[in-house]
Amino acid sequence: MKFKYILFLFLGILPLFPAFARNEDKPNIVIFMADDFGLGSCVPYGANPSLIRTPAIDRLAASGLTFDDAYVTASVCSPTRYAMLTGRYSWRSRLQFGVINPMDPALIDPATPTIASFLKELGYQTSHFGKWHLGYKEKTFKNLLGDLSPAPNDLGFDYHFGVPNNFDDTHKVWIENDRVYGIRSDKISAYGRSFYGKPYFGYDAPQRNEVEVMQECTDRAINWVDNMDEDKPFFIYFASVAVHHPIMPSERMRGTSNAGAYGDFIHDVDYAVGQLRDALELRGLLENTIFIFTSDNGGDIPTDETKPENQAIKAGLDINGGNRGDKHLIYEGGLRVPFILSWPKQVDAGNRTDAFVTTADLFATIAEVVSGKVPPAKKAAPDSFTFAKVLKDPKAESTRPIGVYRDVHGRKAVRFGEWKFIDNFNARENKRKGPIELYNLEEDPKEENNLAETNPEVVQRGQQLLEAVLSSDSSRGLKLN
Repeated sequence: MKFKYILFLFLGILPLFPAFARNEDKPNIVIFMADDFGLGSCVPYGANPSLIRTPAIDRLAASGLTFDDAYVTASVCSPTRYAMLTGRYSWRSRLQFGVINPMDPALIDPATPTIASFLKELGYQTSHFGKWHLGYKEKTFKNLLGDLSPAPNDLGFDYHFGVPNNFDDTHKVWIENDRVYGIRSDKISAYGRSFYGKPYFGYDAPQRNEVEVMQECTDRAINWVDNMDEDKPFFIYFASVAVHHPIMPSERMRGTSNAGAYGDFIHDVDYAVGQLRDALELRGLLENTIFIFTSDNGGDIPTDETKPENQAIKAGLDINGGNRGDKHLIYEGGLRVPFILSWPKQVDAGNRTDAFVTTADLFATIAEVVSGKVPPAKKAAPDSFTFAKVLKDPKAESTRPIGVYRDVHGRKAVRFGEWKFIDNFNARENKRKGPIELYNLEEDPKEENNLAETNPEVVQRGQQLLEAVLSSDSSRGLKLN
């Protein structure tokens, strides 16, 4: 029997996974977060295999559990990553709209618990590779010279090697722990330009080669695994830079899809998943590793019809799985994401679940799995709801009662049951822009029919729920059903 648990009425629900009391029994954890990777961009979620192939993601799904009702908490990068790592909605921080800019200070307060700091206290070795996009230092800065603290090392990560912001950010260097990687001096030349024309700083340090970033991050992650203490479990947060623009697939993948450069770039994501998974299997670590594949938001569809994303769409690739909208927006296309979890030792292979989850729920779920309980909301992860029981029973419901989302403008939405309420208050401009919207997602998953005028009582309920969460310190402490 894979899951041994005891239910004591006087204690309530005990942990589903009490076997993991000793370090040698605790599962390793890998969170692979792709960038701008829409719901319809891999085969397990309906992508046409004649256009793109995702064999590694396919194998992950075949060996684990695929979630068909998974969301992010924001349709853009930084707020999703903040919520995933902290289990806390991003608008509880200073980030009310937009994302972290290249010179912005650290968004996560070092006093705020993260998945990494929580696991580190339990004896885990922790690391981050790839895109960060959550800021460095205490105040707005002019450059990345000197000590970058607060940095990921101050947030529970033993090791950090990554890209400061986006794939094509203005810094164009790597960050290792709390410094620019390989920095030789404090000299900064005048702005240079990359070969595709974007300006960048001229730090006296090794410059990133965009087409090699995915492989460099993957190699670094595998090397880190090879140099770990074998007697301790590990946590890897791998943040892929693909498929964020500019669409620049590796030389290895160029021309391998039938969806143009964008399809080739999807192949780079899949290849990295496969390399990491195969490396763990080769080292005998895969059996007791929780490997999660997801995305930070839906796919980005530019208005320029000549862009690779639109070329892929013209070829037949439905990037966001038929949902309305894309990255930046408050609609399902920007919020619904792929979410696959494999754990060969404990989770039965090849199942799908309709349990409603968000990437912010990873904190509470991981906490319950590795420690036997979810930390009190006043101490950590106030907006994270555990779905640990779904790993045991794919037909079970998650503990999440509602979901609250925001878009790039700070507009918010709340999903409760089959309903989705959108307030259309633009936080960036501090005013309402557009009418209140209400959709029945079961009957109208593409959000084509605004039912707000004919369902005033449902609108009122949506407003009440949203206000309750916005005015609280913790949605986990509220009665929201």
